[in-house]
Amino acid sequence: MDVVQYDESRRGYRTPPPSGMESSRSRSLKMFDSSPTAGTSEGSSNSSDNTGGQPCHQCRRNDHRVTWCLRCDRRGYCESCISTWYSNIPVEEIQRICPACRGSCNCKVCMRGDNLLKARIREIPAQNKLQYLYSLLSAVLPVVKHIHNQQCFEVELEKRLRGNGMDLGRTKLNADEQMCCNFCRIPIVDYHRHCSNCSYDLCLSCCKDLRDATKLVQDDRGKQFLGRADCRETTSKEVKLSNVHLNILSKLSDWKADGNGSIPCPPKQYGGCSSSVLSLKRIFKMNWVAKLVKNVEEMVSGCKVCDSGDLENISEGKLFQAAHRENGDDNVLYHPLSEDIRSEGIEDFRKQWSRGKPVIIKDIYDVSSMSNWDPIEIWRGVRETTEEKTKDDNRTVKAIDCFDGSEIDIQIGQFVRGYSEGRIHENGWPEMLKLKDWPSPSASEEFLLYQRPEFISKLPLLEFIHSKWGLLNVAAKLPHYSLQNDVGPKIFLSYGMYEELGKGDSVNNLHTNMRDLVFLLVHISEVKLKGWQKTKIGKMQKIFAESDHKGIPGDALNVSSEGDFSKFSPVGDRGDGQYADTDSNANEMLVDPESRVTSQIGVDNLSHEDLNGSSLNSSDSSHSGALWDVFRRQDVPMLIEYLRFHWKKHGDSDHVTDDSVPSPLYDGIVYLNEHHKRKLKELFGIEPWSFEQHLGEAIFVPAGCPFQVRNLQSTVQLGLDFLSPESLGEAVRMAEEIRGLPNTHDAKLQMLEVGKISLYAASSAIKEVQKLVLDPKVGPELGFEDPNLTALVSENLEKMMKRRQVP
Repeated sequence: MDVVQYDESRRGYRTPPPSGMESSRSRSLKMFDSSPTAGTSEGSSNSSDNTGGQPCHQCRRNDHRVTWCLRCDRRGYCESCISTWYSNIPVEEIQRICPACRGSCNCKVCMRGDNLLKARIREIPAQNKLQYLYSLLSAVLPVVKHIHNQQCFEVELEKRLRGNGMDLGRTKLNADEQMCCNFCRIPIVDYHRHCSNCSYDLCLSCCKDLRDATKLVQDDRGKQFLGRADCRETTSKEVKLSNVHLNILSKLSDWKADGNGSIPCPPKQYGGCSSSVLSLKRIFKMNWVAKLVKNVEEMVSGCKVCDSGDLENISEGKLFQAAHRENGDDNVLYHPLSEDIRSEGIEDFRKQWSRGKPVIIKDIYDVSSMSNWDPIEIWRGVRETTEEKTKDDNRTVKAIDCFDGSEIDIQIGQFVRGYSEGRIHENGWPEMLKLKDWPSPSASEEFLLYQRPEFISKLPLLEFIHSKWGLLNVAAKLPHYSLQNDVGPKIFLSYGMYEELGKGDSVNNLHTNMRDLVFLLVHISEVKLKGWQKTKIGKMQKIFAESDHKGIPGDALNVSSEGDFSKFSPVGDRGDGQYADTDSNANEMLVDPESRVTSQIGVDNLSHEDLNGSSLNSSDSSHSGALWDVFRRQDVPMLIEYLRFHWKKHGDSDHVTDDSVPSPLYDGIVYLNEHHKRKLKELFGIEPWSFEQHLGEAIFVPAGCPFQVRNLQSTVQLGLDFLSPESLGEAVRMAEEIRGLPNTHDAKLQMLEVGKISLYAASSAIKEVQKLVLDPKVGPELGFEDPNLTALVSENLEKMMKRRQVP
């Protein structure tokens, strides 16, 4: 089966990213089905032996023939090491997914890192582990039950259509393949409907939506809507259908569900063949989901999980005020020391986290060791770790210019110098750059593994954040071959400046994410403006402000190298008046003329000291690296309304419609300055939590909380993704929201498969609970009368007790 492009294929397969997850083939088959999918097809037979003298990952020698991993494209294993250490894995399988990607590499470095992490996990008391697992099972149960209910409905319908003796066919997928619905382009979890003639696939959610929309059209009111030119707008207002419903509704003149519930293959213009009825098929084993539901329900019945708590028992020293809303109980954030988490446990963190509030943990590492994270040290470490062929500073990498979001090529050496010394455009405007995809996720992970092996193991909350050993990381339960496993640590390098320029600032635009995120600030470098730069910037900002008063759309100015200020199309305009929704790197700042005037560095107001001194660069703390604004989940609807209103106000109102900006928080195209944050509070009562991130601090952002960041200095951030039980419900809601976005939207390519994640998390947690209570070392500590154990575990415990009594 060929690997093809996501947006062109009948099935949206993608080449899998690097992963450190454990191989499903290496897992025990005891107790429950650990591998719900059966045998896989043969992997690619393309040779990967031409590695250009790259060393073996295991022995670090390069004098043997090395088989290179097609998955991560960064590691290879020589014939000697394969025959010595991995003789049970065929060479073709190692070429397709190497031992490091499988999580089974036993080289010294990998084993050292794993042992350090395992030691941290062993420190967790068994009772706490059991509590974590019950918490996870309680979170995934609604998702697993929903999947099961969908499947039961379709199975009963199929029985009515084909009889009780019908055979539910199984779709065979390679371990590193992913099948997507042809209609909504969302990954299919398990059951789906399939055309045997043209291989069109439809997910169960779209099946339900098509039947619902068909019923609506059969209604007189639905026929009225369908015949109107403004059908989409009217229907969305009066019937409150989702975007997916509306998309289906627009096609119902040619494609409808039959009265008996069956669904024909859609016409050719919609990707089908219209020649047969879609039949029900599956991917996993027949009763795997049903068994999971039964066992999870038995385990969570009556168990106690972490409840959302208040701030009464948290000392004031661990709290700080980050907002000034009228309901004051929501204004403070939890701000403990890393040592507090280590010594006192994670309960206070979980109480705040379950309320959807960000958490700032300070003093995670000794700031005196900041030099270890200098970009030049990272560059040297990556070269040593990955055996880069380019040993000097001339390697070219991609960077984003924050002025207009354009992508540029720059040599590593030049970027590193600019990181500490600053770079300027020819017209004197500061050049703010962010490295793109360097180091890559796999290079970041390997750099940490080889160069900083103790660092990850010392991070707080490993139960949540670790992509392999995190007991409370729902996404960590996915098998190694999942396409969603690119969640290892990533290193981000970018420029920054304390003063807000108003144009081209080094920012991460306002956006939201399905995943929980954590960013640890490990290095900063202050870049100071020179007097002549301040003068020139002040003049430019004054012209920006004057242009706004004349009605030119926000930020629609280009400053040439000769100092000529000429108009240009707004960022994102393709030249045909339509806004491209894929340009998520353009840093559009929503700025009114009023705010331009008040925030500019006015040349007329600058004193002699301002022009020659450094007062403009002064900050409250030399260790402040970034300014964060994080919004509450409940404020998202009004935040979106505000963004759309001002997009129309400052953009091309003749061409901007609700359809052209359907998802401002997923597009990541705007940054709200201080003026707009004030307007948000005045008009809607919306105010973000705002705070500065200091060196050695980690910012935890819950899934679904929109946030934006502006760099106050050049920074190096270490970032990780995870998915906590507390955020799973929000991720499910966002998944349905993303399903309604246009099929070409980037958010669909990055969407978490929360259904599949929940199934594997349930399966893994069940086995972990069994291991804990069956372990003779910890079983007595847990107590054998635990009412949450399944009948199978209780039976196994009883047999074990009898065997112990026989001697």
